[in-house]
Amino acid sequence: MTIRTTTTARAASAAAVLLATLLAPATSYAVAPDAAAAPQARTAEPRTRLTFTVADCEGCRVQLTSALGTYAEADAGLVDIWTSRERVVEDGSVTFTMATRRTSGLSATVVAPWEGFTGYLTTVAWRYNGKRVGDPVTLEEAVTRTKASACWEGTRRREVTLPLVVEKVRVRGVHKMVPGSIAYLPTTQSWLRPVREVWDGVLGSQDVNICH
Repeated sequence: MTIRTTTTARAASAAAVLLATLLAPATSYAVAPDAAAAPQARTAEPRTRLTFTVADCEGCRVQLTSALGTYAEADAGLVDIWTSRERVVEDGSVTFTMATRRTSGLSATVVAPWEGFTGYLTTVAWRYNGKRVGDPVTLEEAVTRTKASACWEGTRRREVTLPLVVEKVRVRGVHKMVPGSIAYLPTTQSWLRPVREVWDGVLGSQDVNICH
C-alpha cells in the first residue's frame, strides 16, 4: 500500500472549518435497515447483486445507503431512506444484495483499518468534477479534484460488479493530521446531484447523503 501525503493551501484551516466543508448537511434522518423490510416485499420486487472489487483494502468495512429526494422533503421526513448492513472486504471483494430500486441514489462509505480520528466517514466518489460517464480516473487526478458526487444514478441490472479504489492518504483530522482514505470509482459512473466540495479528492460524510 502506497501512502500518499496530500497538500492544499487551505491545510492550515481549523479542523472545524474543514469538517464543515467536507460533511453533508447535519440534519438527522431515520434510517430503515434492510432487515426491517417485510419479507413479502423483499421477495416480490426485482433484486440486484452489487459487488465491489477492492484491491489492497482487506478488512475495510463498507456500508450502503439509498436516499432520494429534496432537502425540503428530507426535513419533512418524506424521504425513504434505506441502509445496508456493514460488510467487510474479504479476498478482495465485498457484495451486497438489495432491491433494484434502492440502487438509485445509492451512496457508499468505507472505513479502512488504517484510519485515524477523522471525524467523518470516507465516502465513495462516483464522479469527480470535470469527468463524464465512462471517463477513467487515476489517483493522481483524483487528489486534484475539488468537487464530487456521492450519489449513484443506479442500475436496472440484476448483477453488477464495479472496481473500487481505496487508497491511504494524509488528511486533517479532528485534532491533527492523521491517516485517512480516498475512495472513488476508477471509471466515472452515472451520478446524481448534489455535487459536494472535496479536499484533495477526499469526500467525507457525517450524515445521510440525500440525492436528487
